Amino acid sequence: MNLVKRTWADVDLDRLERNWRQIRVVVPRQAKILGVVKADAYGHGAVPVAQAMTEIGLDYLAVSSFDEALQLRHGAIMLPILILGYTPPEYAQKLAELQITQTVPSALYAQTLDECLAGTGRTLNVHVKFDTGMSRLGFSTDDPTIASLTKLSHLRVSGAFTHFAVADSLDPSDVAFTRQQYEKFSEAVKKLEALGAPLELRHCCNSGATVLYPEYAMDMVRPGILLYGVHPSADTEPRLKLEPIMTLRTSISQIREIKAGTSVSYGRTFTAPHDMRVAVLGIGYADGLSRALSGKMRFSLHGKSIPQIGRICMDLCMADVTDVPEASLGDEVTVFGDAPALSAAELAALTDTIPYEAFCVIGKRVPHAYYRGGERVDLLRYIV
Repeated sequence: MNLVKRTWADVDLDRLERNWRQIRVVVPRQAKILGVVKADAYGHGAVPVAQAMTEIGLDYLAVSSFDEALQLRHGAIMLPILILGYTPPEYAQKLAELQITQTVPSALYAQTLDECLAGTGRTLNVHVKFDTGMSRLGFSTDDPTIASLTKLSHLRVSGAFTHFAVADSLDPSDVAFTRQQYEKFSEAVKKLEALGAPLELRHCCNSGATVLYPEYAMDMVRPGILLYGVHPSADTEPRLKLEPIMTLRTSISQIREIKAGTSVSYGRTFTAPHDMRVAVLGIGYADGLSRALSGKMRFSLHGKSIPQIGRICMDLCMADVTDVPEASLGDEVTVFGDAPALSAAELAALTDTIPYEAFCVIGKRVPHAYYRGGERVDLLRYIV
């Protein structure tokens, strides 16, 4: 299948493996590694990334919703899958059939799942979610209703987890808060086990904690952004050498010569201070390049930085290529990736957001190309 080179993303699966190997070194030997592939694998492509994670040797996958889990199963991904979010109870039987593990954050939800499985002869594996400080989904650690979970005949409480709020920070107050969360979770797990829950997997380490608190690994860790080659904070950077696995690219649709005093794009927010060569690039906010980046960012072309000028449009934007005389129609332009291009983190910082969002907002119409051993992987392998 040929890739139409307007705007596209290159995903290096060898880098994914190297990042996993880095993580494996810092994680205690007994702990499994769960790869978080929610939100289309953070914009990297859920099925191909999950397939690569299977081949590399990850133990488990996590998604946000039933639809995301179903996509993986339809893509022949057979690793255990944990749904971190809510699934309507009427899908309980399908979850059990597909051997998908469901998060349970409340006794009422657990009871409803159990009722939906009555008479089916099926048992659903669930992981209990404890809220230890995020104030999101989960049982409070002193919730007496949790005792009811072990009495439900169609649910098997095979795991328990919590989510850290500031585990990517070494600020003393954040370190103390993370320790407090861990201690609360440990006590809650002991109570759950005392009630007879057959817990096989206890897990609380997200990307930050995987690096900074390996002693909290328990039975499994849940790296997300780390696997994609981005650190969750500056505090984790000295501990691991990661490689971003995605490079976002676009191409030159036209080169224009404009005179001094000519305005560029909507709102006339940029006026040429001198005669200029302007490249029209085939990327806009519908592809995930935020309009808020207008006039703030730079691209990489032939190893040189070129500033973006004027407002970013839905499908196009403009860049100053006056100092790149070799620029021509169809040339590849790097939006983010390896230096000298901006990194995803640098791009995100320009609009006061995080690289997670920079990845996740990449438009559905942006095709992805996958590479292994320096060679393009046949995309047909990944079509669901």
